Amino acid sequence: MKSFVSRTLGVLAGAGVAVALAATPALAADNTFELAEGKATAYGTYDRMMSIPERPVPPIAVNGTLAMNGRNQCAVVQIAYNGPADGIEWRTLNSLCRPGKTNFAVKSEFLWGGFQPEVRLCTGTTVKRAEQGRKCDVFTPAANS
Repeated sequence: MKSFVSRTLGVLAGAGVAVALAATPALAADNTFELAEGKATAYGTYDRMMSIPERPVPPIAVNGTLAMNGRNQCAVVQIAYNGPADGIEWRTLNSLCRPGKTNFAVKSEFLWGGFQPEVRLCTGTTVKRAEQGRKCDVFTPAANS
């Protein structure tokens, strides 16, 4: 009888470990992004932050790197925010107009309707033209898809 109970407990414990290991990848959502436009790339992490009443923080944190691999072109990394009259506007996080890399980081609020803000990488001949958003690659968070 003791061996039957021991075997049953061993099987149940093994099944529990198997279920926990199988569930782990589902719990760890991929929070990385990578954007490419022309000779520019932007990559990093897009995280949902936890807040407590004593120390509230904005719910979205984006951290990454902007890299430019060419000349005669500028790139900007931007995040969406609520503009006037419920429109969406883009805030520039960082720009680069020469070969190299630069970092960016921002904390942001949700958009109207509870959507997570998108992040985009745009290129142009100047920073101002890149900010107009004619040639862009956009990252849309999974919760918005």
